Amino acid sequence: MTNKPRYEVSLERKMRRVSFLIPFISILTGIALFAGILTCGYYFEQGYYWTFLPAGLMAHSFFIVIVHDAAHKSITRTKLDRYIMNLGCAVMLLPFYGEGFRKYHLIHHANTNSEVDPLWPSQKKTLYENYRWLYILCELIPLLYTGFLVFKQSKQTANKNTTVKAPSINYYHIIWGAVISLGLIYWLEPPLFFLIGTLLTLNIFSTLRHWCEHLGYDRKKTSNTFWFPLGMGIGNHDTHHEHPHVSWFVLFIGLFKRKKDTRLLRTLHGVFFKKSFHHYEGH
Repeated sequence: MTNKPRYEVSLERKMRRVSFLIPFISILTGIALFAGILTCGYYFEQGYYWTFLPAGLMAHSFFIVIVHDAAHKSITRTKLDRYIMNLGCAVMLLPFYGEGFRKYHLIHHANTNSEVDPLWPSQKKTLYENYRWLYILCELIPLLYTGFLVFKQSKQTANKNTTVKAPSINYYHIIWGAVISLGLIYWLEPPLFFLIGTLLTLNIFSTLRHWCEHLGYDRKKTSNTFWFPLGMGIGNHDTHHEHPHVSWFVLFIGLFKRKKDTRLLRTLHGVFFKKSFHHYEGH
């Protein structure tokens, strides 16, 4: 990647001149996506059981707009973003997720595709390269790799091994988030099977997106640029890694100007059928 100024950086600066503009767009979009998920839940209870599928897609988009952007301080550019991130996870009934996501995602950005990149640990790499179908099966289990990361980190700390410098997890945010989640469960009484179906679908979309971001035939690359269903600009991934504080909305606009170097169907074909389709190693 290059350090040359990009269109997205210039646009971000212009939009930030109106201080409330990007926070307003992001929070309004997050509310609209959450309302869409609630609507899907309502129709699920009316017997339209397929509605967990669009709910999972919208949940995936919600996490990009609210949780991912707030982890990068890309919404308000202040400490308030950490509260927004954890509130987003709380209303999605995953209050424990935000703090861990922020920690490991920022490590990922600082060590992209390296041996200490938490999104591609050696165990995951071994599964992918030697037991492809087992790897795919494991990817379909929500939070499996996240749990592995936490366990691995705890084990390293217990053994006093050298650990990668990383942001700390603040359990205060997890506690107040859990209170909000429990309150919503009590008030809304969401259908259990709707929650499970939405979580499974969310996980599938997140996995597909990660494959599009960092897998391909050229190991020396860092990431790809691509379109993704309701991807909210995250497909502008080269730019995102080069300028991680640029908001999702600006990335989305900039994506129209970027040459796309992969597609979802091409990625699926590579993962399922091509031994030469690797995780990138350039960093």
